[in-house]
Amino acid sequence: MAQLRFRPIDRLNEEWAALAPSPSSCDALARLAAREPTVAALGVDDLGSLVERLRTARGTQGRANAARVFQAMLRSQSAHPLLPRAVLQAVVPGLVTVARRLAWGAGGDWEDGGAFFADLVATTWEVIVDWSGEDRAYAVLDLLSAVRCRMRRQLLRQRDGRSRLELGLESHDDLLGSGGIEATDLELLAGAIEDLRGRGLEAADAAVLYGHRVLGLSIAELAALTGRSRRHLTQSRQRAEQQLCA
Repeated sequence: MAQLRFRPIDRLNEEWAALAPSPSSCDALARLAAREPTVAALGVDDLGSLVERLRTARGTQGRANAARVFQAMLRSQSAHPLLPRAVLQAVVPGLVTVARRLAWGAGGDWEDGGAFFADLVATTWEVIVDWSGEDRAYAVLDLLSAVRCRMRRQLLRQRDGRSRLELGLESHDDLLGSGGIEATDLELLAGAIEDLRGRGLEAADAAVLYGHRVLGLSIAELAALTGRSRRHLTQSRQRAEQQLCA
């Protein structure tokens, strides 16, 4: 099972290995750099080197710069058709975390973890393309949170449908209520954060709380993703928790 789970990642990496140093990749990098000074300042020659630079960023300053570069990639992906693919490649490690938090689709209609991850990648691609031109300060966290929300809803619908069929209640919504299957504490928390976001809870604080409590990322991992200091992220999480519990 574990081997099946990672086959889609292997395919992504193999495809990227061919695309990354291509002339099209070099052209894409040049067009992105022309729009985004943060990218131009890196001095890399192709998208493969750009994604590698993001993944190997170290130190507070390095991670902060990587977060700004990813934000720029998402914002200016329309500069070249290959840029959305680079954005996808950059978040592959984060997608593994999302898949793990959703138990690789256990209880859903996917035949195995590999099929679930393939669907996860397809959903991520849709979000990336939909967000073209958007400027998000917490771009990585926002993207992973949005993808998890979509996959969670799909998983719950599948579980709910199976429960209705097993009980013979597929046409009796009133007996099961509008919520379908019972939500877990984690799902209730995710829903509460989503509901409060934009209604008093700052988007940045919501993203940090969601990443920490729902995605299960440590403050250190969040610091690596966002480029913000651990102290800053801890304060952001605490503010969100206080508003959530108010």
